[in-house]
Amino acid sequence: MAFLVLTNVHKHYGRVVAVKDFNLTVERGEFVSFLGPSGCGKTTTLRMIAGFEQLTAGSILMDGVDISRKPPNQRNIGMVFQSYALFPNMTVADNIGFGLKVAGQPGAAIKARVAEMLSLIKLEPLANRYPFQLSGGQQQRVALARALAIRPQLLLLDEPLSALDAKIRVALRTEIRAIQRQLGITTIYVTHDQEEAMSLSDRIVVMNHAQIEQVGTPFEVYNFPQTGFVASFVGTLNSAPAQVVDAAAGLLRMAGQEVRASRPFSAAGDAVKLALRPELLSLAPAVNGANRLSGQVETISFLGAIVRIQVRVGEASIHVDTFNNPHLALPALGDTVTVSFSPEAVLVLDDA
Repeated sequence: MAFLVLTNVHKHYGRVVAVKDFNLTVERGEFVSFLGPSGCGKTTTLRMIAGFEQLTAGSILMDGVDISRKPPNQRNIGMVFQSYALFPNMTVADNIGFGLKVAGQPGAAIKARVAEMLSLIKLEPLANRYPFQLSGGQQQRVALARALAIRPQLLLLDEPLSALDAKIRVALRTEIRAIQRQLGITTIYVTHDQEEAMSLSDRIVVMNHAQIEQVGTPFEVYNFPQTGFVASFVGTLNSAPAQVVDAAAGLLRMAGQEVRASRPFSAAGDAVKLALRPELLSLAPAVNGANRLSGQVETISFLGAIVRIQVRVGEASIHVDTFNNPHLALPALGDTVTVSFSPEAVLVLDDA
């Protein structure tokens, strides 16, 4: 039996639909991320799981128990907020032990658990400091330890790293994942950062306009998007208009040039969108069976480990990504080049 089950969950604010027909099962110990743009309903769904928002319709079961109408303090859920929400007048140790104190745990048990949590987040020397004496990353570690101190069945994290700088975000998300694996705690993580979701998650729930677009592993969501929104939102994507030549044979025409997909596709009409990931394209000579598109180099951008070459093909601009190296031979601006790619690299999306 799945550990967490959301069935036909809806949330309305008057006539505004915040979450629509949300269905999801989460296994015990799984790390699941809700990914989507602002306003898509991901935080509202998280708050309904936590009990801070009431469902308009549907049900939420945790470990076989219906928690849909239970107050937050009866759900045994730990939550970490974007804003840390630490008590400014309490030390690090007191913040971590607060939930245990409210629960009436004896002092010796609280002290032992706080010491355990401080060791887990590697902040033992800072136990007697106050939040204003900590960095943002340290404060978020304390918030995580406070949420875990009560031994929750489920951990919820609402964009916990968005207020931190890029380098600290990368380091802290690695720590969060390591702690989650060490404890084996079921975790739901809300983010609008696709890289964060891809690096952390066992599965990703991609949301848009109050509902689920796709649920899958990071590999599945990135390589096999089920909708145009998922294809464009997750990762960098080239998108260009194309015409259907023979859908059953996987044949298209883009800017007067033929393109072959690896499999048949269905299309609502003659016009579709051809979608290509930049890292699957090459300016190297095409191997047998590869597609070829002729175009002209518009720009060349150095992005550290990646060099991105923008090629004009008809009315579309196609980005080609290649790994940087000191001996990389690059075309000149204005050169005519051939972009090659395998039929497996071709995604065909309805032109909507």
